[in-house]
Amino acid sequence: MGTLGAPISGTGVLLVGNGRQYLSPMSCPRHLGFLASVALFAACGFDPAVGAGSMGLSAESLELLEHAPDPEGAEDALQTILESHFGSVLAPRFPQHFQMGDAAGTLELKSAGRLYRSQCMHCHGVEGGGDGSSAYFLTPPPTDFRLGKFKWTALERDHPPRLEDIERTLEHGVPFTSMPSFLRLEETQRKGLAQIVRWLAARGQTERWLVAEWVQGGETELAESVIDMALSDVSKAWNEAAQHVLSPVSEPRPEEMVAERIERGRQLYFSDATLCSSCHGPELEGDGPAVFQKVTDSDGNSHNERVRDEWGAPSQPRDLRQGGFRGGSEPLDLYRRIRAGISGTIMPAAHESMSEEAVWDLVYFVLSEAGLHGTGDDAR
Repeated sequence: MGTLGAPISGTGVLLVGNGRQYLSPMSCPRHLGFLASVALFAACGFDPAVGAGSMGLSAESLELLEHAPDPEGAEDALQTILESHFGSVLAPRFPQHFQMGDAAGTLELKSAGRLYRSQCMHCHGVEGGGDGSSAYFLTPPPTDFRLGKFKWTALERDHPPRLEDIERTLEHGVPFTSMPSFLRLEETQRKGLAQIVRWLAARGQTERWLVAEWVQGGETELAESVIDMALSDVSKAWNEAAQHVLSPVSEPRPEEMVAERIERGRQLYFSDATLCSSCHGPELEGDGPAVFQKVTDSDGNSHNERVRDEWGAPSQPRDLRQGGFRGGSEPLDLYRRIRAGISGTIMPAAHESMSEEAVWDLVYFVLSEAGLHGTGDDAR
């Protein structure tokens, strides 16, 4: 079921759909998962079928539009509005409110759209909904860009990423997921794909904003002023992303990471001040009690389920003993994950009262447990 959610920039309303189901790795034979993985990576570079460039509304949007006075008319009208301002994956364009950053002209965007179709669409889908033809076999599922939320950025929580944040993910991939590195592509191609990801996310946010307005207003059409407000608010958040970069006051030198400091991080991890162990667990395995909630079915039977994130997927806090982290394994990467939290997930930001020194203590405790950092001279 789609539900109404938080406003964008204090005005528009987002729609959050949390009803999608994904195949659990335990419900699929190992050989099937292996074959799916082989097929996935073999597909990087495939040629989509003719017609695969047509873009529709999300299932959540269509479900909510059933409450509109004229659902079919609303769907057609919204399709027309989105296409007039965003084009299609075959001919993408940004609305006039949107600042391009590293400027990409019409021809460059068209080329990037074609590249997206051949390199990304089989996982992320035509509209960027994480529902491509390969997505069913993947755990965790591919990111749904349409929420406009991205986990691995250098920004404060819940702000759209900068172009360079998306480029970094394309360059490095995401460890322990099906998202590969695209270093095999030229830098200009990666920049083009990053623009397409931004384009899909902004289009998805605008769609959700307009659907909410249509359903809540009970109108048979949207005023131009409402459409302009949606485009302006969504674009503004992206245009101002660089203003929200999260940087530490200073970063400790490796030789400062002595055993005593790492021990302070250990004590913080298990303290009531941070509650880290409530999600990541007493053994750092990502299975703490706060990850689970009791669910009662229609027959009155209760069982525990993992709390779902904003994409509707079961929460999987990191096993902190494993080397490598999805958002990067440098000390600064972990600092940002702890200080800002991870957008769209149950990972919260550190309490504002926590000092810089305390955050760094936690960072180096985690790195030491993962075998990625020593102490003193060993850290060099």
